[in-house]
Amino acid sequence: MRKLLFSKGVITLFLVVALAAALPAQALANSEAKRLQVTGTAVVTAAPDIAYITLGVETQDPSADKAAQANAEIMARVLAALEELGLTKQEVSTSGYNIYGSTQVINRGSSSEETVTTYWVQNRINIKTQDLDGIGEIIDRAVKAGANQVQGIRFDVQDKQALQLEALRLAIRQGRAKAEAMAEAAGVALGDLLTMSESYSSYAPMVSAVAFRADAAAGTSINPGDVEVSATVEMEYAF
Repeated sequence: MRKLLFSKGVITLFLVVALAAALPAQALANSEAKRLQVTGTAVVTAAPDIAYITLGVETQDPSADKAAQANAEIMARVLAALEELGLTKQEVSTSGYNIYGSTQVINRGSSSEETVTTYWVQNRINIKTQDLDGIGEIIDRAVKAGANQVQGIRFDVQDKQALQLEALRLAIRQGRAKAEAMAEAAGVALGDLLTMSESYSSYAPMVSAVAFRADAAAGTSINPGDVEVSATVEMEYAF
C-alpha cells in the first residue's frame, strides 16, 4: 500500500514539474508569436537658408618665418576685403593653421648636390552667410585679395530640428499604417505599441567653388538643391 502511494506521489510530482517547465516555454512562444514589428521612414526637404564657405591662403618659402609672415599679410588683406562686404567676426572664423617643411635633394650624386628645405604655411577660414545670392562676390573678393585655396561651399538649413520633428511624425504615421495593414491582412486585431526607437540622417548639398564662380560670372542662376532630412522609426506592436 505504501509503495502504491509512493508511486502515485512520484507520478503526481513528475506531472507538476513537467507542467511547470512547459508553461514558461509556452508563454514565451505565445509572447513571441504575438509581436508585430514594422519600420516607418520619411524624408522632408527644404530650401537652404545658409551657406558655409571654406577658403584659405597657402604660402611657401625656404624660410619658415618669411612664409608665415607672407601668409599673415595676405590673410589680413582677405579679411579686410570680407569686412568691406559687411561680414562680421561672428561670420568669419579660423578653421586651421599649419606649418610644415618639405626637403628635396637637388643634383643628387654630383659635386653640386644640395639639400633644399621649403616651408609651407596654410591658413584656412570658414565663412557662414545667409546671403546666398552674394556667395559669388564673397569668393571673388577673397580670391582677388590673395586667397588661393577655395575648398567648397556647403548649403544647409538653420532650423534643422524642425525638419527632423516633421520627418519623425511622418515616419510614425507610416509605421502605424503599415502595422494596421499587416494586422488586417492577417485577420488579427492590432494591440498596444510596445516599443519604438528612432534614428535620423541628413543630406546637405555641396557645390564646387570653381564651378560656382564660373556660373556666377556667366550670370547663371545657382540652384544648389534642397536639404534633406530623413527619419526612421522601429515599432513593435502586440496583437
